[in-house]
Amino acid sequence: MKSKALTRFATTLAFTLAASGIASAAEKSCVSLNNEAQIEQEYTDANGQKAKRLVPPGKVLPGGEVVYTITAKNTCTTPADRVVVDNPIPQHMTYVMGSALGVGTDITFSLDGKTYAKLEALSVTQPDGKTRPAQAADIKSIRWTYGNAFAPGASGFVRFRATVK
Repeated sequence: MKSKALTRFATTLAFTLAASGIASAAEKSCVSLNNEAQIEQEYTDANGQKAKRLVPPGKVLPGGEVVYTITAKNTCTTPADRVVVDNPIPQHMTYVMGSALGVGTDITFSLDGKTYAKLEALSVTQPDGKTRPAQAADIKSIRWTYGNAFAPGASGFVRFRATVK
């Protein structure tokens, strides 16, 4: 089980260029996605101050935290409207609550990978029929919806953290 968790940093990425003006598969391919898994490393900078940086993960043990950064870039000569990045939480990983970020995005979450809502609107029905607020282990996917079109050559990134089970 440990070795599977350590090697499963690649996630399936999907994006949608929806609605207004996106007519063909060629136009949809104008946005390239790059997903990078890293860990946070503490180091001492040139001034002797403690600092943190992101580095390739190497070996990550259960309980270790991985930072996923997904970069979207418009590679075409026309604007890309309504860029949406969907990223499932990798198998053998648990989302770190409050870690999803993306400047200029609306962030929603999914318990099933199909329907998305704001985190505070998600609940789980327990075996006794009572509901409880969704917890980190319940989150299966995150969706970032950019509010503005990407100009030609423009890019943006979104990020989240997850721990190895």
